[in-house]
Amino acid sequence: MSRFLPSLITVKLVRVVVLAVCFTMSVHCLAADKDHVESTAQPSVIDVGARKQLFVDERFIASSGGVELVMHRPQRDGQVLVTADQPWEAGGRIAVYSSVLRENGKTRVWYDLLTPTGEGPYDHERRVCYAESEDGLQYVKPQLGLHEVNGSKANNVVLPGVIGGCAVWIDPQADPADRYKTQTKVYPIGQLHMHSSPDGLHWTKFARLDPGPGGWDTQSIVFWDPDIERYALFTRYWEHNDDRARRYRTVRRLESDDLLNWDQQSIVMQPDEDDLATHETPTAQPPVDYYGADVFRYEGVYLMLAQAFWHWQPRPPSEKLGPSTFDVRLAVSRDGETFQRVGGWSPFLSLGPEGRFDSRFVWAMPDPVRMGDELWIYYVGSNQDHDGVVDPASDGEHLSGISRAVLRLDGFVSANAGYSGGQLTTPLIRFSGNSLELNVNTGGGGSVLVELLDEKGQPLPGYSQSDAIPVVGNSVNMPVTWKGGTDVSEMAGRAVRLRFSMQDCQLYAFQFVE
Repeated sequence: MSRFLPSLITVKLVRVVVLAVCFTMSVHCLAADKDHVESTAQPSVIDVGARKQLFVDERFIASSGGVELVMHRPQRDGQVLVTADQPWEAGGRIAVYSSVLRENGKTRVWYDLLTPTGEGPYDHERRVCYAESEDGLQYVKPQLGLHEVNGSKANNVVLPGVIGGCAVWIDPQADPADRYKTQTKVYPIGQLHMHSSPDGLHWTKFARLDPGPGGWDTQSIVFWDPDIERYALFTRYWEHNDDRARRYRTVRRLESDDLLNWDQQSIVMQPDEDDLATHETPTAQPPVDYYGADVFRYEGVYLMLAQAFWHWQPRPPSEKLGPSTFDVRLAVSRDGETFQRVGGWSPFLSLGPEGRFDSRFVWAMPDPVRMGDELWIYYVGSNQDHDGVVDPASDGEHLSGISRAVLRLDGFVSANAGYSGGQLTTPLIRFSGNSLELNVNTGGGGSVLVELLDEKGQPLPGYSQSDAIPVVGNSVNMPVTWKGGTDVSEMAGRAVRLRFSMQDCQLYAFQFVE
């Protein structure tokens, strides 16, 4: 054994050296890992500036208890504001692809007037007509003298021909002559045309758009998106378009620099597993698909009013499927591409009562209009379904028109706490401004206490719960006060959290103000 002793000693020495090196490396590696963990574990800070922040999703909820996000449906009174009631509109009806803007103290409506001229699918005139109102309720149809109808120009037609309605928007990148734009499918050739105007009344063809195969037989929405500094288009995409037995409608999104060349296509709304689980269908198609969607920017988020088309019930002797009706669902996105369904995907705008003008068709017009501390969502309603069947409770009379649904400002979704109370803490934020305001409804017995916390979650002196004065009331801009007053300017620019201790209230938004 003696001859192996030097070798064993050598091996042991080598092992000791190796272990020592490995230990040293491990210590350095652990230290490096620790540094890495510490650096990556640093929480990010959301810069909210002095912009309003909505509780439409969980972005501003880092932790909570006893609080839930609740969708709110706008209130409707069923009053028809615009309908086909002029001599040059005889025999016509208001179709769904209509549009609205509020500017210079007037609510301006461009409505889709469809007048049948025969039995064929394209045997009709489909004109865009114009109406305006100072209060948003009583509308005047001016005789503009622009286009001839039945031998007379005494009418309010602004776009003649057989076109699929309108979706009017203002292009901030355009020359004044092309400031107003609208896009629509042209019948029967099936092209997508954009028109432009200096005033919303005198329109000329701007361009033919070609977003690529997939269809655009819907109300296509376009707007300039400053977040990406490009135009965004939301229009139809037929899934399984080569197989009519399986195909169904989805909503796609595209981008463009010049309104002519489109790219970055993605599907932003389509039937999902929850949709498929609602009803069994006798066909390979889903029970619901998405005919179109009004997508718009609102206070830093993207909101979608998706037009859901329901067709799942056999309807003998016809081969078509009922109920062939439309309602509106709400979805929200932070990037304009990935949309989160809201309210358990229950209707945001549901069908009207049987016999009323909106009992079979509800279609949200682009875009909501602010009226004081309210949002008015104009919509087209009809008692005739997509298959042309009129609601029997209407005694065979075909009714259609434009109405409105009224929502509290920012009132799409709120963070709600019940009678037993709840608490909500935001992620770290950095703000600018001198005071804090809430869009909140506490009712008579509810309240909110607001704390400012440091990066470790500890209350900041002067802004703790014991310093907070209860916020009580119902306002879209309720000031937050502590014993020292409303001034929070000393905390501006610092990373802080907000903690809301809530009882029996609805919290819609917060905003730091200058």
